[in-house]
Amino acid sequence: MLSRGFLLLIINGAILAGCAVFDYAWRSPVLIGLMLFLPLLDSTRTPVGTPSGVYSTVRLKAYLRILLFVTGFIIIILNPDYASIAVSTLAFAALPEEWFFRAYFMQRLRQLATEQQWTSKTKSGILSPGILANIMTSLLFSLLHTPTQSWFGLTTFFPSLFYGWVYQKTLDLILVILLHALSNIIFFIYIVGTP
Repeated sequence: MLSRGFLLLIINGAILAGCAVFDYAWRSPVLIGLMLFLPLLDSTRTPVGTPSGVYSTVRLKAYLRILLFVTGFIIIILNPDYASIAVSTLAFAALPEEWFFRAYFMQRLRQLATEQQWTSKTKSGILSPGILANIMTSLLFSLLHTPTQSWFGLTTFFPSLFYGWVYQKTLDLILVILLHALSNIIFFIYIVGTP
């Protein structure tokens, strides 16, 4: 029998996917609103795990945040035509996507995988609940990028895996949001190249 939390997670993912598939005038604001609002509906969510290793230190996380912010600031100073793109990618892409996919969806999947024992207990730990949740979240993340970016959207799977790994190691949403925003800014400036 599926738990209430798992059903709500499937419904929230399906709502987001359904709204992402179709092309309509208010598509972006609707998706941003859903990514920010849907996690608030899940009252069964509880924090999962504690970060381990050197990545969990407060000082290192603060230094990484500062490094990402300063790097982004320098890039924008050197490329002022991209200032509005930088602000919009932070506010309308990185923040809602990381809030929904990492802080809510991935953590909830990890919790459910742990509770339901979806993964086997192997010595190598290759199929841990955290890895399974990160892979499933990254698949959804990349599939939701295909309507606007065609098949190129599937390449977001790999950065998504990295963002998921960083979030699981640090449980620092701000750090992952800054990392996501910086990588988008670098992509727009140095790969796409049009302001």
